[in-house]
Amino acid sequence: MIALVDCIRKNLGRVPGLYSLILYGSLVRGDYIPGTSDVDFFAVLEDGIEPEEVLSKLQPVLEECTRSIQSVEVDMAWEWLSNLRDPLNLGYPYKFLTVYQADFRENHFVVLGEDVVRLLPQYRVEEILPRRLDDILKNLERFSENPKMLHILAGETARLMAFLHGSSLRKWDVLRKLEELGDGEAVEIYRSYLDGRKTELDKEFLAEFVLSRVEKLRKEQGLLSP
Repeated sequence: MIALVDCIRKNLGRVPGLYSLILYGSLVRGDYIPGTSDVDFFAVLEDGIEPEEVLSKLQPVLEECTRSIQSVEVDMAWEWLSNLRDPLNLGYPYKFLTVYQADFRENHFVVLGEDVVRLLPQYRVEEILPRRLDDILKNLERFSENPKMLHILAGETARLMAFLHGSSLRKWDVLRKLEELGDGEAVEIYRSYLDGRKTELDKEFLAEFVLSRVEKLRKEQGLLSP
């Protein structure tokens, strides 16, 4: 990770309008899998800046510096600085700033600029879970004809199940928790994810899994209407 950070700092220099560039997720947590995992960055932009002015400078450098670690994708989320005072309701409610914020707080590294953790409000998971489940269902409809995105969405649903039952976000912790829960379909889907999604799974199977597990989580969390 240090070589990656050094490469970015050396080749990027100062970027006007960039408040912070943060590396987070599996590479920082220690459960990164070459050929399977993404490399996750979060760019915080100064208010009013044109995003493309900053992102167009960042993306080529990040892609070049991560090439040697065989990431599936360089995932770069971004947000304006002022929206961090309430990311759930301002801007875009990224998972790592809302339902999975505890993991972001623990597993992030400031590549450039300032740390933003001190700016974030801490949400109670039970308060934000209904919205997260609604978003999963919206994405289920959106990705209904996209096998790749359906597989990713099903994997995220399985991970959320494990998380809500006490797992960390470390991949092997998630898998162990799903095995403990005895959910064979969730284990199959998540194992396939860990194998780089090489196993093709039926679209109808994935869609039904997402739908049924969201409803199950709603019931477990007391979110269903009487």
